[in-house]
Amino acid sequence: MRRMFVFLILGFLIGMSVQYTTAIPKEMPFKARIYVGWEEGYLESTLMSESTWLVVKWSKDWNMPAFGFNSPERAWMASHLTWYTNDINEGFFGYDEDSLVYWGDPDIVPEAKYCVEEYVKIMILDETEKYEEKGAFKASDLGYPFPENAYVVHYTVEVYNATTNSLLFEYTLVPLSP
Repeated sequence: MRRMFVFLILGFLIGMSVQYTTAIPKEMPFKARIYVGWEEGYLESTLMSESTWLVVKWSKDWNMPAFGFNSPERAWMASHLTWYTNDINEGFFGYDEDSLVYWGDPDIVPEAKYCVEEYVKIMILDETEKYEEKGAFKASDLGYPFPENAYVVHYTVEVYNATTNSLLFEYTLVPLSP
């Protein structure tokens, strides 16, 4: 199960073609410790412009750029991605260039079959045993250059009917941290 998850995430991240050097734009509001906007505004890369809405928050101890190098233990970052798709079987739950639906206005629901929401929390840990027992894994397995002591401590994907907003299924790969 863990390998399947890593495979899915790696496929998702490789598809995004993110480069470490362009991960965070210089105009990022570091003191606010939050980014709300289109994925390409944060990562400067996306499969389709204005198709994925992103909210990223980080603790005051999380060192920027995004990956948290030299951050103290218990520093964290969390992200919430939302995208629309007509085929959840393509890419990572529909996150695929051919199945993403152009959104353009975050206040208007686009015409699509599915809405996918993804929640991820990454934390800097020195003692990892109790987290690994619950399924936590190294954040670097996601394909980004996180430090060795950065761990994914929560990961959930929810898929909704985009028309009725009813939850079709939820999959938690890593439960909430201990």
